[in-house]
Order: sequence, then structure tokens, then C-alpha cells
Amino acid sequence: MLLIDKYKPTSTKEIFGQDRAIDELKKCIKSKKTAILLGKSGIGKTASIYALANEFNYEIVESNSSDIRNKEGVINFLGSASSQGSLFYDGKLILIDEIEGMAGNADKGGLNAVTEIIKKSNFPVILTCNDVQSKNFSSLKKICKVISFEPLSYSIVFELLKNVSKKEGLGIQDDLLKSLAIKSNGDARAALIDLEFFRYNDFSDVNFLSRDMSQDVSQALRVLFKSKNPKSISEVFDSLHEDLDEITLWIEENCPKEYSGEDLASCFDSLSKADVFNGRIIKRQYYRFLVYRRILMSLGVGLAKKEKKLGQVNYTRSSRILKMWIWNNKNLRKKSISGKIGGITHASLKKSFKEFIFYKHLLNDKTFISELELNEDEIEWINKN
Repeated sequence: MLLIDKYKPTSTKEIFGQDRAIDELKKCIKSKKTAILLGKSGIGKTASIYALANEFNYEIVESNSSDIRNKEGVINFLGSASSQGSLFYDGKLILIDEIEGMAGNADKGGLNAVTEIIKKSNFPVILTCNDVQSKNFSSLKKICKVISFEPLSYSIVFELLKNVSKKEGLGIQDDLLKSLAIKSNGDARAALIDLEFFRYNDFSDVNFLSRDMSQDVSQALRVLFKSKNPKSISEVFDSLHEDLDEITLWIEENCPKEYSGEDLASCFDSLSKADVFNGRIIKRQYYRFLVYRRILMSLGVGLAKKEKKLGQVNYTRSSRILKMWIWNNKNLRKKSISGKIGGITHASLKKSFKEFIFYKHLLNDKTFISELELNEDEIEWINKN
């Protein structure tokens, strides 16, 4: 079990540094008011909700905003959840995590639907987000209590890491734990994920850790490629804020550094199947296929190995996009000339570009060049090539 799951708070007494916010949230729940919990990730917003629900013996009905991004999705989820009582608990809480995910282009009436259902809900609705400054949230903020969760101080994160390290018998020096706490930037979840690596690796310092995106992904890849624990692998992307397209590029670039032979073939087979599901999501809007894509990218890739490769590998971002940019830039003039050739030969750009070599001798003909109406850059390219 991952440390972030093993040491998840079960009561508000186990959450430090957020007393004022928790008190305000408790009042909202008791009075059945809707609240928006504002603050960066990993500082206890969702943990506080679950801790209070446990103390009140409330059922939590949770959905991420990415699961209900339009009006129909909101009505299907919130419509019934906001009106039906709980069978086995004293009450119910409705949680929509990362509500800012509904403020993008994919939101089709979703926020308005949330606003309308909140007004009619029989139970408290709790929303979480990193930023509610967007104008899209103006109607929501009028009917919700905005509760700010503050970033955790490094001393609080240090005490948390020290306690976990002691219970796990990791034997990590305080100086290293303090470095982990400082590098976490007040994100307790990220700090525990960093600490996770000391269970599988022997690091003498934490210089390899950083809270920038590339290092976050690198740490996730270490678990993906080094661990053989299915639960750890299945949850490896949960703490990342990058989209699956970006993560795919990282896996594709770095799996040959960790895998070879049949393991590598199995890894790429899982990636290719994940890409098939992604294509269906894009083409048919079947967002329920996201779960299959995530499984193939995590468990499919992580369990492709028979044995983990020993030693530390430096993971790098995919260079494929850069290579494509260089290639396109290098062939920019050729493509523009091919397009003009296609215009007078009634052929597509793709066909003209592919058959460019057959037209090349005509580019020495002034009449042909004149008919193409080439600019100075294109003429210069022809003279050089």
C-alpha cells in the first residue's frame, strides 16, 4: 500500500495547519450549506472532507469534474445523489473534486447545471479547486461559502515525514527529511510520494527531488518501472497534474532505457492499445474509455517487466516533438513550393511533396517558376538545393 493511502487521515485531529478552515467546513456541513474549498493540491482539502464524514458517520458520494463535464453528466450524477438519502449512514455529503476542470472548453452547461442542482439539494455539496478567480465561477460563489486552505509550513510537513519514517522503520536522518519537506513546497501528498522512494531505493540525499513537472514525472516513472506492486503501479499517475498525452510521451521515450526484448515489446503493446482507446475517446467522445487507457498505461506498462532493471536511470522528456518541429522547419520551404506545384497540377500537397523529386528539374525553368509565383525565400531555397 502506498504511504499516502496508509497514512490517510481518519479524523480531523490527524490534519495539521488547517484548523480554521476545518472549523468553517464543519459549520457548512452541519448547516447543509455548499462550500468551495480553495487551495493548492496536497494540503488537506479532500482529506478534511473524508475525515469529517467519518466523524459524522456521513456517506460521501464523490465525482471528479472530469467525469461530469457537461450538463447531462451533472444531472445524471448530482440529480439523484442530491435527492436520495443514505441507507446505512446518518447523512450524506456530495463531493465534486477539482471543479475548475469544468471551466474549460469541454464544459457545456455543466457549471450552470451544478448551480441549479445545489439550490435544490437536500444535502451539503462540497466543491474543491485550486483557483476560483475565473469569471466562470461567479454564479457559484454567490451561493457557496469559499473556504481557503493555506499551504502547509515546512515544519508541519517535516513532522509528518518524521512520524511516517519512524513507523515504517526507514531510518532516514532528520536533515534529509527536512530537505524533503522544504522541496515539497507545502504539499504533504507530494512529500509522502517522495518519501515512498526511500522504501525501494537507497539515496543519500534528495537532490534528485524537485517539485517541477519533469521531476514529478520522473519520480512517477521510477515507481512505474522499478516497482512490482500492482497497487502502487495502478495509482502511480494519481498525483500528477499532467495530462495523459504528456505522460505517454515520457513513457514512450524512457521505457527502452528500462526494458528490452519481450518486456519492451509487451510495454509498447500496452501503449499502442492505450492509444487505440484514446483515438476512440477523441473520435466518439467515449470518455468512459479513459479508465482503460489509464490501466494500460500504468499496469500494462509497469507489469510488462519480468524483473526490474538495477541501477538509477535519468529519465528525459520525449524529443519526438522537437524532432518533428526541426523536420517541419527544415522542410517548410519544400512544403510551400509543393503546395504551389499542386495548385497548378491539380494534385494534393501530400502527393506533390512525395513526388517533389520529379518536379525538381522543372524548377530551373524560369517560365515554370514564374507560373508558381515563388517568393524570394522559396527561390533562395531552390538555388541552395
